[in-house]
Amino acid sequence: MMKKKKTLVAGFLSLSLLGLTACGNNTSSSQPSNSSAGNDTKSLRVIMIADPWVDVMKKFGDEYEKKTGIKVQVDSYSYDQTHQKEVLLGTQKSDAADVIVMDSPWIGEFAEGQIVEDLKSRIEQTPDLKWDDYIPSFEKVAEWEDKIVGVPFAPYYVMLHYRKDLFQKEGINPPKTYDELLSIAKKFTNNPKYPGMYGIAMNNAKGAPVGQAWFEYIFNFGGKPFESNYPGSKDPYSDMTPKFDSEQSIQVVKLFKDLLQYEPPGALNMAWDERTQAFAQGKVAMMAEWSVRTPGLLDPSRSQVADKFDTAVVPSLTGKDPVPPLGGWLMGINKYSKKKDAAWDFIKWVNGQDIHKQFVLQGGPPARISELKDPELNKKFPWFGTLAESAEKAYADCRPRIPESFQVIDTIGNYVSQTLSGQMPIEQAMKQANNEISNLLKQSGYTVK
Repeated sequence: MMKKKKTLVAGFLSLSLLGLTACGNNTSSSQPSNSSAGNDTKSLRVIMIADPWVDVMKKFGDEYEKKTGIKVQVDSYSYDQTHQKEVLLGTQKSDAADVIVMDSPWIGEFAEGQIVEDLKSRIEQTPDLKWDDYIPSFEKVAEWEDKIVGVPFAPYYVMLHYRKDLFQKEGINPPKTYDELLSIAKKFTNNPKYPGMYGIAMNNAKGAPVGQAWFEYIFNFGGKPFESNYPGSKDPYSDMTPKFDSEQSIQVVKLFKDLLQYEPPGALNMAWDERTQAFAQGKVAMMAEWSVRTPGLLDPSRSQVADKFDTAVVPSLTGKDPVPPLGGWLMGINKYSKKKDAAWDFIKWVNGQDIHKQFVLQGGPPARISELKDPELNKKFPWFGTLAESAEKAYADCRPRIPESFQVIDTIGNYVSQTLSGQMPIEQAMKQANNEISNLLKQSGYTVK
């Protein structure tokens, strides 16, 4: 990967403005602190996304305090806020948090931006962590060049969720192609047999939601975001010539636009939470959603479809094996924490096989091969078969993990949003997106032809 190192810019924001109060700065070497300092630790601070499992994580923090006497403060935020706060830890060299839970596309940014520790030596010295038990497609996400930047704590895979009761009534199977997806979405929209029902719910909101959606679909249209980025590539970032104005990319955006007519009112503002709520409320027949949301659909107090839905692997336009989108969260150590040994002790504990299985039993995402095969977990979560198949077919770099990933995804999301809202024709929007991203990558030192 030929590029220059990216310099992170904090802008005018400060940690105090974002609700982080530094206990001091640590600009010393990244070597772990001595074990006595770790043993003297009275508290740890964790920053993570406010996803459905965060309350379970807080319970485990309380359990860890009872076990060790070390208080674990878990602070959770929205997606963009989580990224912003964690980047600021690096730009301001702050020890205001100890454990950083980061999304998979941020790996390159956090590794090269001096935000997180390289955990390779710690992992090598911790055989009890059983690294070879992690799901291979997501374990690969933790690696950046010669570093390991986090433990694969909470992987997600996009699965098709569908109303099995309605599908059975109509005598149809889950779609395997996007033509079938469109046909089924149409069948359940404005159908007098199903008043108030719509065919599908999508992530259309401007920025990261629809930007990530584009990356979730492009490989299943036989396309790719960059010249050398495709399943099976030996070096996904060797040729970063962008392909956002390709025929396949145009088809992806056209699908998004075609599906709008089969979605609930307010579809243009729909993101992860709204999409799941529409499905849980029985308003839509299908959604392609991250597996992290699936456990909540079983709760009859929050879901009207608890016993009415099933899952399937996402469709593919090409007729070839689908490429299920992969994402999720890794748990790392803030490079400027003064409690690195204690942070690692907590990471080891919460990611150990026994404790992590308890985490999964309470709704957390499975991260290990042994969890996907566990009879108790499969009985409680019947979609684990779909999850295992999706994990096997997934591609680690389906969303770019380069330092510029957040900016690339946001740019695509902004332009796709403009065409969905009718402000700009598809071809014009994607050409402008392609040019803008091409300039960004050239300035960052990538190979762009």
